Amino acid sequence: MSLCSRGAILRNTKLNLLGLALNPVARFSTQSLSLRSRITPQNNVFPKLHSQSRCFSATPFQCEQPPLEPLANLLPVCCPGCGAFSQTVEENEPGYYKPSRKQTRKLLSAINGTTPKIDLDEAFPDDLIDEAVPPKPIRDAAFPDDAVEPEDNFTGSSRDRITHVCDRCHDLIHHNKAVDSPKPTILSIRNYLEESPYKWNRVYHIIDAADFPMSLIEGIHWSLMLQQQRSKNRRAPTEKFLRGRKLPTISFIITRSDLLAATKEQVDSKMQYILTELRAALGRSNRDFRLGNVHMISAHRGWWTKEVKEEIREHGGGIWVVGKANVGKSSFIEACFPKDSRNLEDVEEWMERRQKQNTQNRRTARHDPNSLLPPAPPEDLYPVLPVVSSLPGTTVSPIRIPFGRGKGEVIDLPGLERGLLEDFVKDEHKRDLIMTKRVKPERCTIKPGQSLLLGGGLIRITPVNPEDTVMAASFLPLESHITNTPKAIEMQAEERQCPGTVIMKEGVGSEMSSAGKFDLKWDTTSSNLPITLAKAVKDRGVPIPNLPYRVMSADILIEGCGWIEISIQIRTKRSTEEEHSYPQVEVFSPNGKHVGSRRPIECWNFIADKQRLDKRKRPGSRS
Repeated sequence: MSLCSRGAILRNTKLNLLGLALNPVARFSTQSLSLRSRITPQNNVFPKLHSQSRCFSATPFQCEQPPLEPLANLLPVCCPGCGAFSQTVEENEPGYYKPSRKQTRKLLSAINGTTPKIDLDEAFPDDLIDEAVPPKPIRDAAFPDDAVEPEDNFTGSSRDRITHVCDRCHDLIHHNKAVDSPKPTILSIRNYLEESPYKWNRVYHIIDAADFPMSLIEGIHWSLMLQQQRSKNRRAPTEKFLRGRKLPTISFIITRSDLLAATKEQVDSKMQYILTELRAALGRSNRDFRLGNVHMISAHRGWWTKEVKEEIREHGGGIWVVGKANVGKSSFIEACFPKDSRNLEDVEEWMERRQKQNTQNRRTARHDPNSLLPPAPPEDLYPVLPVVSSLPGTTVSPIRIPFGRGKGEVIDLPGLERGLLEDFVKDEHKRDLIMTKRVKPERCTIKPGQSLLLGGGLIRITPVNPEDTVMAASFLPLESHITNTPKAIEMQAEERQCPGTVIMKEGVGSEMSSAGKFDLKWDTTSSNLPITLAKAVKDRGVPIPNLPYRVMSADILIEGCGWIEISIQIRTKRSTEEEHSYPQVEVFSPNGKHVGSRRPIECWNFIADKQRLDKRKRPGSRS
């Protein structure tokens, strides 16, 4: 045998020995937690989430070694960050744990007496180890159910432990990139609800304030078999049953409300507007039902989160967080999850109870392979909460988080399809579509014969009547540019270079079409009065006189991004002559989609009032 062949055999032997130490689950002992999907022609569920298995790779080389702790018992059943079942086979799939990752190696070497410490520097050359950057420790941390925990970690708070999330969540947290995950359908969410182990269930429907009410799930009461909204009749039943099962209730959560205004009081003033628009979006008459189950919160600033947290704690049972992709479901859970406030003096009693739960879970976690829901983890003092990311589709599979000493659990569900506007945007600019902080725009004037371009041509707004002068305030995280309409058409068709940052992909210009003509049909004259007249009306109660003009407005919504407040001043005589017609604007977008309209929310007035106040406070200005 040549020296080269002998060196290759020794090298392969080292690799196989190390692979067996890191992945000791051989083919004959591989334990798989497969969730078999219930796919039928009537039940159109996404197969990716339901067919995912917890699987581990095995090395073909076998040698006599002392029994080692299987890697399957060291990793969590599901990744606590995204909910995907843990696996070590498909590197580009959610739930993948790389054995050579430093965090996994630390977990293996921490198990004294079960897994020997392995010097990877000797076993592997530097060019063979693809070591990922270790994530920063997350304070709210806990080890997986099946893991054998080091005794050192029992002596202090469970905040000292390391959160072991999958490689996909690691990339989301530290690199803002991840493999895209499939989106469920509303029937998939309904199947999850039907498997609830609780008698009392409540759905928290998360709606984004940025494009409200476009992120509302149409027909959610019927699709998920929920209790209908209570009518104004005092004798209306509060609970309804179907085939002996109590129907789940629903609460509407308008999240990211800090995007609407700078202060809590200003946002509070928009609550009646939210209720009115929600009634219209639900397709019911104002007199049909009441809306006492609507909350407008800000997880970023902590507005109204305490009230929702107490509501969840008192309700208990199954708390199901439902919504479209990237509306803030994980942020809602992070802010409103009812954490336990017990003192740390009873840690020993708590850990003894937790060990019993671990034993019970190991016995019951695999008892139903047909279940769509993953096995419930034990309740922890400081639970690992879902990963919060601005990228859509962070949550892959349901994430169950118990609370209240067995009183209930919060289930974070994957987001439904919200729209595919991001498919027409360059990868490096996809995050620019998401409004992460409140926009303070300048009000611009679209003169006759001009158009407004947004995002370098991704959206174009053109007045239908070329003689109209339109005012626009863009509450979008996109650059705006006003130019004459022929040039704007050429820029959107990629026939002319657009100034500023162009975020749309090349070739999208050929897919631009009209999303429709939108009426500016809401009269906002009272909100656009001259300063002296507005002050007299507000302070002294002077009635608004008959004016020779009217201000007509509407909000143009861009799905998942924000809105543009459009207004126009017309003669009163014109509004009388054209009784059944209103000024219009036409919007052009990719494939003529991702655009809507609503009654104006008039958030620009908050900015205008502040500008006038700041101007009066300047030195030398008149008071």
